[in-house]
Amino acid sequence: MTYSAKEVAEWILWLAAKNGIRLSPLQLQKHLYYAQGYSLGMIGEKLFNEPIYAWKHGPVVREVFYHYKRFGADKITPPAFVEIPQDVFGIIDVIISEKGKSTASELRNATHVEAPYSSTPRNDEITPQRITDFFVDQFWASDEEDEYEPSFDNEEDEHDFFREVLSPEKMKALKDVI
Repeated sequence: MTYSAKEVAEWILWLAAKNGIRLSPLQLQKHLYYAQGYSLGMIGEKLFNEPIYAWKHGPVVREVFYHYKRFGADKITPPAFVEIPQDVFGIIDVIISEKGKSTASELRNATHVEAPYSSTPRNDEITPQRITDFFVDQFWASDEEDEYEPSFDNEEDEHDFFREVLSPEKMKALKDVI
């Protein structure tokens, strides 16, 4: 399931544009970081192999930075069409849904307070292990039952619960990821 960071960037740009969102290079970098984090946190696999570095304005994939830096702070022209593999579509769709409307400064500020970036010295690689540890905790925080979280007697009850509370689009995205 591992792709190049440039491929993932194109998929993010295309799907964002399809949803009426245009991204700047800084926004794209943060979306790449979150896509990698969600992939590592939810399914334990890298989406791309290129390292992510802790630069002044947050997490950055160098290869993608140099590819799109000509846009400066302007919005990147998205590709006309790309085909997103099914095993990646759900992750990218969730990232666009959750982060797509965030400004560059909101994304920058969010990543700056998160442990993978804040615990990494400037210009060093944010290790996949740091990213995994942080995002696993975001998705699978505790084995202890929370009194406000539902508990289920069996898998079918759990599925029924999620069918009721999640939109069909979110269910499809989850099925594509799982």
